[in-house]
Amino acid sequence: MKLNQNQIQFIDGYLQRNDVIYVDIRAEMIDHIATGVEEKMKVEDIDFHDAFVSYVNSNRKEIFSMNKKTWQSTLPELKNYFRFFLKPKSLLAIALIIILFFTFQETIVYTFLKEDLSFYFLLIFLSYSVLSMIYFWGIKKERYYFIERSNIVLSILYWLNLLIFKPFEKQKYISDILTIGFMCLFAVYVLYVINQMKKFFKTKMITN
Repeated sequence: MKLNQNQIQFIDGYLQRNDVIYVDIRAEMIDHIATGVEEKMKVEDIDFHDAFVSYVNSNRKEIFSMNKKTWQSTLPELKNYFRFFLKPKSLLAIALIIILFFTFQETIVYTFLKEDLSFYFLLIFLSYSVLSMIYFWGIKKERYYFIERSNIVLSILYWLNLLIFKPFEKQKYISDILTIGFMCLFAVYVLYVINQMKKFFKTKMITN
């Protein structure tokens, strides 16, 4: 027995009142609760309200453990990011970057990029953080766990660039390999963020 839209919105409202502030986490919890409630309605032949109260009371600890996200839970996000490297679009982006690198390697464009690579990483990191905050917090009035935590992945790339690239920036062969590596890391990161945002926006439709 599938829940109707009003029942889904009832669950969403309940979670919002219980301080589940992130839209994407709330959508995940709604799906979890809806599945349990639907099963109870079918097996026990009871209405939505009774099934909801019974299921939430019996599984409250498990349900709300999904909302206990910490900075340490960034590790699964990093794993997902690196798994994304195996996607066809990621492999295509990497191949394109390598081709462009060797095409423009001897041009002033490459020299200009290479000399200020750390600055560009910092600029992109700050721009992404500020713009995402303005759009989601200020305009949409919504918060997404993924959007806020994805900044950590970008900051890790930035610090890796500082710690690894700087000592070898005068050694052409090594610095060229590192430049390609960081450009690939960043390109795949952009694709990963876009992919995750699309997924969360689709998931959000469940509450509309």
